[in-house]
Amino acid sequence: MEVILFIAFPLILMGLIALLFFLYSPTFSTIGMGKRDVGLLLLGSFSTAFFNMPVFVYKDYLLAFNIGGAIIPLILSFYLIYHNRYSFAEILAGIIIVGASTFMVTNVTEHGVVSYFPYFLIPSILSFLLALLLYYRDALSAGYAYIVATYGVIIGGDFLHLPEIFSHPFEGSIGGAGMYDMVYIAGLISFVLAFLTARKRRRDRREELMEKIRKEINVAARFVDINKYGIPDDYARMLYSYSFSKLKKIAYEIEKKIGKAMKRCYGGEEERVLAFLIDSAIIFGLSVITSIFHVFGSFIKTMAVSFFIYQLFYFIIMEYLTSTTIGKSFFLLEIRKENMEKADFMDIFTRNILRFLDMFAFFYALSLIMIGLSSKKQRIGDFIAGTVVARRGECSI
Repeated sequence: MEVILFIAFPLILMGLIALLFFLYSPTFSTIGMGKRDVGLLLLGSFSTAFFNMPVFVYKDYLLAFNIGGAIIPLILSFYLIYHNRYSFAEILAGIIIVGASTFMVTNVTEHGVVSYFPYFLIPSILSFLLALLLYYRDALSAGYAYIVATYGVIIGGDFLHLPEIFSHPFEGSIGGAGMYDMVYIAGLISFVLAFLTARKRRRDRREELMEKIRKEINVAARFVDINKYGIPDDYARMLYSYSFSKLKKIAYEIEKKIGKAMKRCYGGEEERVLAFLIDSAIIFGLSVITSIFHVFGSFIKTMAVSFFIYQLFYFIIMEYLTSTTIGKSFFLLEIRKENMEKADFMDIFTRNILRFLDMFAFFYALSLIMIGLSSKKQRIGDFIAGTVVARRGECSI
């Protein structure tokens, strides 16, 4: 029963957050969390739970960060701090309190740093109580609770135990249990508790759909003559008179027409595949060179680990700094937001973390189908991140 509960608990928390987002998406927006960020937190962590990023390698010592269990929570927490402009003093105080409590309820064993029930709940409850004290019934309390729980648990449960961990040969990762790790679970628990006690605003599906139509029409109107495709400029205003069921049908038709009008703006399947093959060949070459030095043990192991690391860093760094990659530049393709503006770091990070989800979906097969069928030529990662692969020079702002 304990094993079943252990496996089900994080999945229940993830499902609850997904449900809360579906019901109260405007409140999530207040915190700075949209489809992209919730998708990163849930699907991104789920698909990368077994992938570790080495950060320290020396003889018999190897320390890594798990992507789903540590890197994603850390980056999402930093984004929330930046977006919501939380007080530095409040964040620091919360992290110190939660970090100290985590240190006291964790122990270093041969299996790594562990904490037992019910003690592992203490950091989450403390984070929630601090959020309640500082941001009573404010939606920002959920973001604050998530931040101090994540950073507090990593510092108190992992960093403060490093001297003890490195007292003998060690090979492991921070957040290594992925979505079952204390870092990840503590963040989810504290977020859910704080969110449930905050004032919430339910989503208005009709207004949400209307806003989506308005944005789609406004973006398309900047680049093409939408009247040629049967979409008047004031179509969004006209739709207020329709029932929601009819509105959905009309919205679908508008999206198809806009997709047809904007078709020249997006990179096609063949270009995307060839660009990816060119980039993969470059990454493969770098991996072969690294493997010669047997950094991570055998040639094959170093090859596999290097390819994984280079792929993640290559796409994120190249796309963030230049909006493209070497492969994409051959076909004049670049990454943009759906509104054709420059993609920011969280957009780029999310779409590339979700490459793992694309790979698991029959090794990009599902994504290729999505690119072929979707009006904006989006794979899974693009759809969640809200990005598109656009043709450079076409539909530029």
